[in-house]
Amino acid sequence: MCPTSMKIFRPHARLVLATIAGLWFAVTSASASMIRDSEIEAGLEGLMAPLVEAAGFPEGGVRIRIIINPSYNAFVAGKRVIYVHSGLLTEASDAREFLGVMAHELGHVREGHVQRLDDELQQASNNAALATLAAIAVAAGGSGDAAAGILIGGNDTATRGFLASRRRDEAVADEIALDLLEATGTSAIGLRDLMARLARQRSLPESRQSVYYSTHPGALERLQALQDHVSKSSHTDTPLADEFDAIYARVIAKITAWTEAPQRVLLRAGDMAPNAVMETYMTAIASFRRGDLGEALARMDALTAAHPQDAFFNEFRGDILLAMARPLEAAAAYETALTHRPQSALIQLNLGRSLIAAGGADNLERAIESLASARTAEPEWGFLHRQYGIALGKSGRVIEADLALADEAIIHGDKQRATQLAKRVLNREGVAEVFRSRASDILFRYEKNRK
Repeated sequence: MCPTSMKIFRPHARLVLATIAGLWFAVTSASASMIRDSEIEAGLEGLMAPLVEAAGFPEGGVRIRIIINPSYNAFVAGKRVIYVHSGLLTEASDAREFLGVMAHELGHVREGHVQRLDDELQQASNNAALATLAAIAVAAGGSGDAAAGILIGGNDTATRGFLASRRRDEAVADEIALDLLEATGTSAIGLRDLMARLARQRSLPESRQSVYYSTHPGALERLQALQDHVSKSSHTDTPLADEFDAIYARVIAKITAWTEAPQRVLLRAGDMAPNAVMETYMTAIASFRRGDLGEALARMDALTAAHPQDAFFNEFRGDILLAMARPLEAAAAYETALTHRPQSALIQLNLGRSLIAAGGADNLERAIESLASARTAEPEWGFLHRQYGIALGKSGRVIEADLALADEAIIHGDKQRATQLAKRVLNREGVAEVFRSRASDILFRYEKNRK
């Protein structure tokens, strides 16, 4: 686990075949890394908050997750999570283009395209399903058109129906996107310009076509509708608020600092950064990545002194201190960050980890409190359950620790481990009824159905 606020997850090397609206993909997950960064996620979710509200979702009702991948792509997977490739952010012409893509993906979320497509696959016959899955794999390789030619068992009806459904879904998502952009007074010119670029890729060899083109079909047809909207909308020439542009520039600066070669960042931060403050921030990140923790800390000391209320500067300063094995100082930095971002699960997680490292009854009690709050906010993140279990165990609350580790096992699909931990809880003397009930529930749900 990366010791900084930017958590990087690299799943085990295996073929993953997943259904997502806007993209059906087959990838070796070993080549993909999802990052968790409080600043990037908060910044991007803040930018799209007006669109989320206009789409009828509550505040924070749609989350963004970033995948380190240089290709230009975004997709929806699951219920209300939009996955964005880092390449989309760095290659987008400006924040308006990003918001246009997010409005499109929100269209998929609002219409429930993920669940509907899942249901269509469930209803398909075995042969038709195989045909569809083969077509998906080809489309993921860069040729949506070629996917229509995949035949298995002589039956391509399901495949053609699937591709037609995808094109309909893209058109519907575009319609919703335009409504959302109009409702929030946001120009659709970014989405129009993107679609124009995609339409031009039709004439390129498949090897040079973008992932977004191959996974979002019908660009040429969709371009006309977008152009019509842009020519009529009163918001076409409306610029974004300076605040939005500043947030986006800061997000791009941070992603660049984490994904470009550190030496290149150190040499060219002045050209890459939108201002002197971000230049210092980028060079601090690059120094950290090179292992020059003293230099990184010196730069962040300067930034936090000049900007004491900046939660993310204080958070990264805590990351550096934790990497330097100075956990109590790190915890103090995270506590400062939390005063300005009290609901940040990622900062709460890092605070908990630093206090576990520091040890001591009072520190562990505060770690448990912080991790419990983070776990409530992100109940499906296994690493949080593990850290919570570690804090509980070090505090002598072993029954609760076993249940927390059982929750982690459930998230990772390890039913055997979960039931072993539940049995261990039930075999102890004097177990409180609330914990006994939870352990019994785990056994009922997972031991009986274990394969």
